[in-house]
Amino acid sequence: MRIAVLPVLLVSAALASGCGNDKASHHEAKTACAGEGIVVSDAWVRAAPAGRPMSAGYLTLCNGGETTAALTGALFGGAANVELHASSLDENGVASMTPLASLPVPVGGEASMAPGGAHIMLIGLTAPLEAGETVEMTLEFENAPPQTVSFEVRDAAPGGHH
Repeated sequence: MRIAVLPVLLVSAALASGCGNDKASHHEAKTACAGEGIVVSDAWVRAAPAGRPMSAGYLTLCNGGETTAALTGALFGGAANVELHASSLDENGVASMTPLASLPVPVGGEASMAPGGAHIMLIGLTAPLEAGETVEMTLEFENAPPQTVSFEVRDAAPGGHH
């Protein structure tokens, strides 16, 4: 058991599952995804009004499989291009975004995509993304089968423009 991963995993499982089975989550970190391969939770995309050509998707991946897996890409029919990206700040506080080849998900562990970090970039949107809607995206993995996942469309943080 990886102690450093446990607090993050428990918080993510409790917040994302919404199933009311918090007692099980507190006893064993792998409960949320044990024996089920890659489990996706808290999948959402940022709302994008008409005229805004880009958005980003975020999620948490938990690996209950027996081998390390990695998110390698995503397919979304509502965008001309979909890429994995990582945002970072340099020593001067300047933000940059670079393509990400994959996002590893260790056995019994998790990997998250969140604002300010790794994300799924949706480029060349063909229609607005309205808060409250859901959109389907197919996630592609190394060492795990593809999964079609519903992403909730959410508004950006108050005052946020990204």
